[in-house]
Amino acid sequence: MGEESLGDVGYVPGGFDMFHIGHLNILRAARARCRRLVVGVTTDEALTAMKGRDPVVPHPERMEIVASLRFVDAVVPDVDQDKRVAWRAVRFDVLFKGTDWLGTAKGERLEAEMREVGARVVYLPYTPTTSSTMLRAFLAAEVAAATG
Repeated sequence: MGEESLGDVGYVPGGFDMFHIGHLNILRAARARCRRLVVGVTTDEALTAMKGRDPVVPHPERMEIVASLRFVDAVVPDVDQDKRVAWRAVRFDVLFKGTDWLGTAKGERLEAEMREVGARVVYLPYTPTTSSTMLRAFLAAEVAAATG
């Protein structure tokens, strides 16, 4: 654990669909800041409700991919956008999100929810060069070019 330790238990919620370097970066950075890292992998149903589309990789496979990382201590299903639900199950000290949430309405809502339960939100650098949305767009363009 690095000098910037923020608590015993850290929590990173996410869809982790089409796992990529941005996912790896935030999980590695989070683990360096806590003694135990728990990752909440959003269920298929919750991800579909949130994003308006089905995930590419099914939930059990996304759970297994994340669980295989040596610096992840536990993986749990994340079932609700309200992270107080996750806090009641995991009792984490700090929730980590990417800086893409910083200063947004959803980030401010998350911070308020975490204050209610005595946890903190810490923003870690977002990797702008790769995202699941970018990968999805690239694949759609490739399919369109191949069939069009």
